[in-house]
Amino acid sequence: AWHAGLISIALDFHRAILRYLYLRHLAMGTLRGDRAVAARAQAILEVMPYSLVGSGGLEATYDVVASVEKGRLMGALVECGVAQGGSAALMAVTSAKYGTHRPVWLFDSYEGLPDPTADDFVDGKTGRHIRPLPRGSCLGTYEEVEGLLFGKFGLNRRDIHMVKGWFHDTLPLQRDVIGAIAVLRIDGDWYDSVKCCLDVMFDQVVPGGYVIIDDYSSCYGAQ
Repeated sequence: AWHAGLISIALDFHRAILRYLYLRHLAMGTLRGDRAVAARAQAILEVMPYSLVGSGGLEATYDVVASVEKGRLMGALVECGVAQGGSAALMAVTSAKYGTHRPVWLFDSYEGLPDPTADDFVDGKTGRHIRPLPRGSCLGTYEEVEGLLFGKFGLNRRDIHMVKGWFHDTLPLQRDVIGAIAVLRIDGDWYDSVKCCLDVMFDQVVPGGYVIIDDYSSCYGAQ
């Protein structure tokens, strides 16, 4: 228990440092009078305390959602692997600014990661992680994410669908309900998880839409 506590404290400290360093983007955008840069930086700073994703990944997420809104692409925003809800909130908040009421689908076990399989290991390691990722890692409970989206950020419940369960159980059941997908963001870490998302959802991504595989650079199985 004490070891898990130390990891949690270290992770919180790491997040705080990253957020502090990222403040320069808000300052630069404000000083230059660049409202677009300042708005992006402000949105990212607000979700950083609730995300395990680095600033580059959050910027990419913000940019693709803004792109599909500006281009008026049809389709939902889908995230597979929600954790504590930071990137989900970023996607939903960014979309909501355009007033389109685009549906947002959020799939997660809300129990943390499953165990990795043999396909996730290279030379005995699963990737380049800032901390170990045993079963249950990256946990965000349903109630925690719900409170973030609808409490802190005040998002419209009508637009957001939270689906609890393992991907192989939930994605096939909801595929036809979701229909077209504008952004498919996959943050499942492991080979089986990422492959399941691609197998079930990839064909529904519209021309000009986006697929983000968050763990491509850090998890061998995701590659």
